[in-house]
Amino acid sequence: MPDPTPYLDPDSLDGDVAPGSDFYRHVNDRWLAANPVPAEYPAWGTFFQIHERNEELLHRLLEEAADAAEAPDAASSGEDATTMVGDYVAAGMDTDAIEAADVQPLVPLLERIDALTSHDQVQDVLVALHRVGVDALFGVGVQPDFDETDRYLVYVGQGGLGLPERDYYLRDDDRSTGLRAAYQEHVAAQLANLADADAAAAAAAILAFETRLAESSFSAEELRDLDRVLNRVRDDELDGLMPSYGLRSHLARLGVSPSSVSVDNLDFFRDLDGLLDDTSIDTLRDYLRWQLVRALASALPARFEDTAFAFYGRMLGGQQEQQPRWKRILSAASSDIGEQVAKLYVDAAFSAQAKARCEAMVDELVASMERSVRSADWMTEQTRDAALTKVATFTAKIGYPDQWRDYSGLSISPDDFATNRMRAAAFDLQRRLDRLDDPVDTIEWEMPAHVVNAYYNPLRNEIVFPAGILQPPMFWPESDDAGNFGAIGTVIGHEITHGFDDQGGKFDEHGRYRMWWTDQDRQEFDRRADDMVDQVNEYPLGEDLAVNGRLTLGENIADLGGVKIAFDAWLHAGGAEAPDVDGYTPAQRFFISYANIWRMNTTDEYLRLLLNIDVHAPSPVRVNGPLSNLPAFAEAFGLDDDAPLRRPAEDRVQIW
Repeated sequence: MPDPTPYLDPDSLDGDVAPGSDFYRHVNDRWLAANPVPAEYPAWGTFFQIHERNEELLHRLLEEAADAAEAPDAASSGEDATTMVGDYVAAGMDTDAIEAADVQPLVPLLERIDALTSHDQVQDVLVALHRVGVDALFGVGVQPDFDETDRYLVYVGQGGLGLPERDYYLRDDDRSTGLRAAYQEHVAAQLANLADADAAAAAAAILAFETRLAESSFSAEELRDLDRVLNRVRDDELDGLMPSYGLRSHLARLGVSPSSVSVDNLDFFRDLDGLLDDTSIDTLRDYLRWQLVRALASALPARFEDTAFAFYGRMLGGQQEQQPRWKRILSAASSDIGEQVAKLYVDAAFSAQAKARCEAMVDELVASMERSVRSADWMTEQTRDAALTKVATFTAKIGYPDQWRDYSGLSISPDDFATNRMRAAAFDLQRRLDRLDDPVDTIEWEMPAHVVNAYYNPLRNEIVFPAGILQPPMFWPESDDAGNFGAIGTVIGHEITHGFDDQGGKFDEHGRYRMWWTDQDRQEFDRRADDMVDQVNEYPLGEDLAVNGRLTLGENIADLGGVKIAFDAWLHAGGAEAPDVDGYTPAQRFFISYANIWRMNTTDEYLRLLLNIDVHAPSPVRVNGPLSNLPAFAEAFGLDDDAPLRRPAEDRVQIW
């Protein structure tokens, strides 16, 4: 008989750390001590464990498919998922062919860059780079229109930086200064790998150029502010934004002439127009060569890939060694032809019974969100009615798409990895641009079904849970409700709450970006959100580390709302009526399961990186922060009034 509480291991709980002092450590300390970060990873925890199991399964499936294809009586399967993924992986694993090709796959683009002699030729090269997924200077994409979500809109966004975020270029502390020096050396090393004669001088000029880009860029925190980044610009205004470069012409050369586009940072593009004119052609050539090799280093000979790993993997991520090549190639396949990879995964890893149980949990959690909205005593009836309408129109996608993406027209070679990567990027961009005049495809997924992740899409008012995350210890098809509601239930609740966080709450039930709140209610919401920012900013991390409560606000609101509505949904499903197990009540098991899923060790370097760029708070904050605001948690463990995780009622944040 299956174990109904596989998430519960009493021996792993640390009796030296009281649950009311630090619940994250109380549940996870012994696991954390016994599971250091493996050399090939920047971090190790629940999500990484599931990801690795998924990789092992896919690896086995691919090997079985390869063996079957080599059998004497095997019939050709044509361009099906197995063939395409198999050819892609074969090309990536053929290091001899990659070394022999050297940079030959990039030569047509390198020659176009090297042929630049004037500023008015830059657009030709930049369009060619954008077509193959090299987002030098800025990026172009297509998503539903934020005003009319039944149609598509072109979105244009700032870019062009080789360091992870704007402030890496602008801070003047010793650590940042040293990192920039190392980055400059890295750029020089990659240009030297391209046989550039004066790589050191070129790298210095590139760093200066990217610093100018950074000065005009929004920070990671500012990029979360939708009031800043959703700026509709009519087509006849585009060239006024970049009169010298010609943004309208750039889009036309990509094959689209939209009536309007969304531009995330108007000042960035105004400044970029002047910066391009002020920058020497020599520097622009060097910069574009660098951007090309940076984007495709993983598909090039070992000298490029190893150099990239030394900076981005080891220095920024704290990894001690690269992952086995098959994992790196499978990761690239997931990025480039993700739904083809997912097809191989779902049949083996996600049953119809599991899908049905998850769908039932979603129904319980949506009903819980409705109860939360109804009971929010700080809302007026006008806003409450609009919020209830939004809850009622939530849609959920569970497991895998009803219809798989069509990859016909994409040619994947078994012996040219770099070209495969460029072809896949070009295919995806063209697929998105070609549908600009079509109605929005409401069944499309934004991530492959084998990925260990989930998301809320505000433009569609939908929550999506791939089969890849619906695995132990996130979800057990045969576990008790306390374990599943405490784990995947809180994640489902988290994504539902994103529809009502500081940014997701600005979209209505149809996904349109509009203010459906009364001024009074939005002011009260913002006051409560500010309290959340203050709480998180005060969380101690030690040394010179700090959580940015404003950057992580949306995720922190979703964490608090997720665990609260999951606990409520579990109660309404009769969870509290279950018997105790190993001395733990059902409610205690719910919270233990919740703390389990966020356990994670990180390298020091990776933690610093995440604090700069990640909209999620570190794992201890994601556990202790929400629970300190929940009376149900304090009651479950009988916490004393002075316990650190039992906040006084007047200090608790309650939004949903």
